[in-house]
Amino acid sequence: MRAVRNQLNVSTKIPGGSTLGSILVYLTLSLVALSMLFPYIHELAKSFSHPLDVTKGNVSIWPVNFTFGNYYYYYRKHMMTLLRSFGATVFITVIGTFLSLLCTSLAAFSLARGKKEFKLATLLMALAMFSIIFPPPIIPYFLTIKSYGLMDSLWAIIIPHLVIAYHLIILRTFFRTIPEELYDSCRLDGASEARMFWHITLPLSKAALATISIFTAVILWNIFMHALLFIRDVHKIPLQIFIRSVFEGGFGSETNPLLAIDIYTQSDGIKSSLIIITTAPIVALYLVFQRHFIKGMMLGSIKE
Repeated sequence: MRAVRNQLNVSTKIPGGSTLGSILVYLTLSLVALSMLFPYIHELAKSFSHPLDVTKGNVSIWPVNFTFGNYYYYYRKHMMTLLRSFGATVFITVIGTFLSLLCTSLAAFSLARGKKEFKLATLLMALAMFSIIFPPPIIPYFLTIKSYGLMDSLWAIIIPHLVIAYHLIILRTFFRTIPEELYDSCRLDGASEARMFWHITLPLSKAALATISIFTAVILWNIFMHALLFIRDVHKIPLQIFIRSVFEGGFGSETNPLLAIDIYTQSDGIKSSLIIITTAPIVALYLVFQRHFIKGMMLGSIKE
């Protein structure tokens, strides 16, 4: 592990010793970071600004006439709908991420530990890459979910994401970098494949697992098309469908009164507050796992 850390420290140094080159690199990265942060900061400022100032376009990166009124709007009129949508999204993200991580790591371990003459592993990896290039068609996908009786069920979103092909390829590649000598020593002590998976592979793969967890959580948190196809019950809609109802001014209000949004009393400030509410948890998740995320991305590039 010390050798791996030393290799990481070497790989993080900027090539070349030129001070001017370092300044240019940091300046370029700073400009890229600011260009990515500006839209979020702008939405944050609008969410705390008075609706009239937002409508007039007076808000840039700092709130004008600071107020919590945009957030109070949902507390006063649509809090129950927002909380139900938030709860559905949290359930999908937490349960889906855990189950996906478990299933993907088991599948990746099986493919990584398979013998070289195990032709099925090659076939499965080829199918995984094929599914990335050619995603499943919508109509057969919809009919399959319907035939299993999963319509209006949150499991219709979770189950199709139990094993994500791209994540499977990443974990399999990472598992194959673990030295075979560790498994040989465990096998001499009488350890089974399951025990080696739980006590050797997973502890050594925390960074990779954290990276995959963030990827999966972001996918499930931002899920939209699956929810639009399979969830019709207004009490089970995730946040992205709720956001769509707000931005489109009452999507489904004729059949679902709880989704009715008063477009005449809305402003961009209210929409910005909803954007902040729905994106804050996933931003916080990234900040918490940032160290593991960066380490996992770098470890994936290290070769034996």
